[in-house]
Amino acid sequence: MEVTTIVTGAFATNTYLIDTAGGMIVVDPGGKADKLLEVIKDRPVTVLLTHGHFDHIKAVDGLYNRYQCPIYMHQADRELTDPLLSKKTNVLGPYSASISSPVNDLKEGSLMIYDHMISVYFTPGHTKGSVVYQLEDVIFSGDTLFKESVGRTDLYGGNERDLRHSLALFESFSPDTIVYPGHGEQTTIGHELIYNPFLR
Repeated sequence: MEVTTIVTGAFATNTYLIDTAGGMIVVDPGGKADKLLEVIKDRPVTVLLTHGHFDHIKAVDGLYNRYQCPIYMHQADRELTDPLLSKKTNVLGPYSASISSPVNDLKEGSLMIYDHMISVYFTPGHTKGSVVYQLEDVIFSGDTLFKESVGRTDLYGGNERDLRHSLALFESFSPDTIVYPGHGEQTTIGHELIYNPFLR
């Protein structure tokens, strides 16, 4: 398994390409799809969304149009990506995006993709439907957890109390677990337990 980070869009969102023997897993395809298509080429594709904010979903329809790929997102964030509702729930001025492609509702538990078992954790707080994915000894935390910080809760659907409850999840992981966040540098659980003020 090889993880490639591609920084996309106006908010420097981390899009992750997980290259497995069975195909490519794309986590949070923001920015323009063309940039991702150059790397993915003709591999099978599955899209995993940590949440529904525009900067994490902007390239979803472009990938679907090319690959007819399965897309997974928690149902609680569907309103953020609905073409009719996304502008009403958008609080970031001119920035918005929606998904017209079919999306599979994601639930907490296990998800099998290309013979890889992915653990899905429901972590509301940044949005109503935020999730974290674990694959082997790696976590894709979206905007729930950053290096030495956490996602904001003042946008539509955010809730500080829910986020603090969700952050308790990270204490259960091994300190050596690598964390790939939605923005910024990668980190480890061990580092965050020491230096992240929100996890103390």
